[in-house]
Amino acid sequence: MKSRIMIYGVDSFMGALASRAAMRRGISHVAAGRNIAGVAQHAAAVAKEADNALAEPRTFTLGDKARIASQLDDVGVVVNCGPLEGGDLLSLMDACLSTGTHYIDMTSERTQIAAIAAHDEMAKRANVMVMAGAGFDYAAIDTVAERLAQILRGARAVTIAVKRGAPTLPEARRLVAALMAEGETLRNGQLVPARGGERSIEVDFGEGPEKAWLAPWRGEATGVRHRGTYSTMESYEVLPERAARVFTKGRIAMHFFRRGWGVKRLERKLSKGRLSPTAAELKNGRAAVWGEARTPEGIRICARLETPEAHLWSAEAAVLLARRAVQAAAKPGFQLPFAIAGAALIEEIPGTYWREIADPADPVKPEPVPALLAERIRESA
Repeated sequence: MKSRIMIYGVDSFMGALASRAAMRRGISHVAAGRNIAGVAQHAAAVAKEADNALAEPRTFTLGDKARIASQLDDVGVVVNCGPLEGGDLLSLMDACLSTGTHYIDMTSERTQIAAIAAHDEMAKRANVMVMAGAGFDYAAIDTVAERLAQILRGARAVTIAVKRGAPTLPEARRLVAALMAEGETLRNGQLVPARGGERSIEVDFGEGPEKAWLAPWRGEATGVRHRGTYSTMESYEVLPERAARVFTKGRIAMHFFRRGWGVKRLERKLSKGRLSPTAAELKNGRAAVWGEARTPEGIRICARLETPEAHLWSAEAAVLLARRAVQAAAKPGFQLPFAIAGAALIEEIPGTYWREIADPADPVKPEPVPALLAERIRESA
């Protein structure tokens, strides 16, 4: 049985962070990527830092299934840490299926989660697991939703709100694109079209109420619908002030924004040009996920998951999931993080805390739909 872990994308920030998390846990692995110099430099750097683990450099590009497969003969699970789309994603997944290699992806993008989930039957036939959402932006949310379902049996609706640090430039680009596009929420078992910011709620992440905006670009609804735990799910996110202004400037401003006006400027303002978090942000940053689950009878429970900085938690979670996969915990087919790791995503990642809210305030009530969006809803009815 193959048991080696490959972390793909170590020539980028997130892959390098995951590789270092593996080294801290004493896990030897294959450190892979596209760029020869970047991969070699990373492998040499971590070799100096680790006493009892090795990172073997391996370089290959994507797109050619046969060439990728030749690199996976001794690999039990591939952890992809970079955003892949189209042919690159399919070629890597197909190579994993043909070689009996589990596949874990850190993506939280709705369309990419759907693309990975579409391989469910093929993965079952190949006795391989394919997983999406191994990072904070999905795994932490998945953990809260499923933990609440275990505590409150019979819960069929869940509301999630996320708070994380300032975005990097790539994350700012994805966020701004999401603000401009239509997404979806899950209501009574059906995916319902929705626009970002149509509603907002007040959430206490531990330091007093904060406004979180409807975030239908997130992929939780797609994943939860696949599993079937909940029939209704909405996700909200605390946005940087400049991003939140998009929803408060009125009809004309929204009209021009969705046609590209001011987009590049907003991306720069949100990220301040940063391609990755600073060392201080990684060390001192915190993130949180708040959740409320409800039964059809109106019984509800609230809880909050507090974690280290989101990128740091993502790296730890991806490595933990990979280790579980090669320890025979992986189930064939499309899986979500909690199904494999369970409570380990809370208990085994340093600096992570689960807090049940014993006496929650009045049930969360979304704020009224802004006039612009209300008019759009009436027009589409």
